[in-house]
Amino acid sequence: MEKLYNAQTRMYKGYPELRKLGVVGKNCESTPFVWNGVDMRMESCYKEGPTHAVIRERESGKILSTVGENEFFYSFYMENGTAYVLGTKVEEPIKNTIMIYESTDLINWKGRKLLDNPGWNYFNTSLTKGPDGYVLLIEANQPFEYSGPGPYDFTLFFATSKDMVHWEHMDPNLGFSKERYMGGPWFHYSNGWYYLISVTKLPLKRYTNCIYRTKDFHDWEAGIYNPIMMPSNMDRVISPLAHGFSEADMQKVATHFNINNSDIDMCDWKDGKTLMVYLTGNQLGEGYLAEAVYDGTMDQYLAACFDE
Repeated sequence: MEKLYNAQTRMYKGYPELRKLGVVGKNCESTPFVWNGVDMRMESCYKEGPTHAVIRERESGKILSTVGENEFFYSFYMENGTAYVLGTKVEEPIKNTIMIYESTDLINWKGRKLLDNPGWNYFNTSLTKGPDGYVLLIEANQPFEYSGPGPYDFTLFFATSKDMVHWEHMDPNLGFSKERYMGGPWFHYSNGWYYLISVTKLPLKRYTNCIYRTKDFHDWEAGIYNPIMMPSNMDRVISPLAHGFSEADMQKVATHFNINNSDIDMCDWKDGKTLMVYLTGNQLGEGYLAEAVYDGTMDQYLAACFDE
C-alpha cells in the first residue's frame, strides 16, 4: 500500500534546498564517498572499451583502480574500512547474476558472485544495512507477471542477508511500485526507515526523482516534497573539478538536450553536509555526471523530505 496525500495534507517544512555544483564527468552511474579523509567517486564506464567501474579521486581526477569488467549498472557500498562494488553481469538475452567485489585499499579487488535468480532480468542495485542485516534493492523488468506496468518499465525488488554471502529473496509480490516506472534507484536505512529514491518518468519523456520510505516493505510513504530534483541550467555548467573535457566536450555540455535528472547517489560530506551525484542528459545516450550539495547531513536530508 502506498500513502500519498489528500485534501487535508499541509506542508510545514518547505522543499529541501539542493545546490547544484555543475558537471564533473562523462561517465554514468556513480557513488561519492570519503575514504581516509579523501573525497572519492566510483564511476560506471560504458563508452570506451569493455564496460567497467573506476575509483577516482574527486579533486585530482586520478583513477586509482578499475574493477568489474564486462558488467553494467555498478553500485557502491562501504562498511568498516571495506569498499564493495556491485555489478550486474552481462549474460544476454537476460541478466540475472549480480557480482560483488571488495577491497580494503581501493586498489586490489576480490570478486565473487553475490546472487542470481534464473528467469529474472536485473539492472541497477543498491545495498544498505538495517537492524536485521543487509537489504539489497534490485531493479528488474522480468518476469512480466511481477513487474509493471509495461515491458519497458522497471520495478524494484529486495533480497536480505545476515552475512552478505547467503541471500534470501523477498516475496516478489512486494515489488515496488508496480504502478509506475521505477528506475535508477538509491536505497538507504536511516533512523527506523528504509528510504528509496527512484527515477520517475513524466509526460513528454521527462525524467526526475521521487523519494519514498517504508518500515516493513508492505506500506510505503511518498515524500511530500516530491519531486526532489529537476533539470536546470546548472546542468549545463562545467564544474571546476571536471576532468577530461575538451573544448568540443564543453560545447556539447552547454547545448545538450537535458530533460533528465536521474540516478542520484549521495554520502555524508565535510562540515556536516551531504554530497550528491546525479546524471543529466536525454535518456537516449547523451548524459553527464553532475554534483549537488545539501547543507545538512544525509539523515537530515532524508527526514526533511517528509513532514512526520
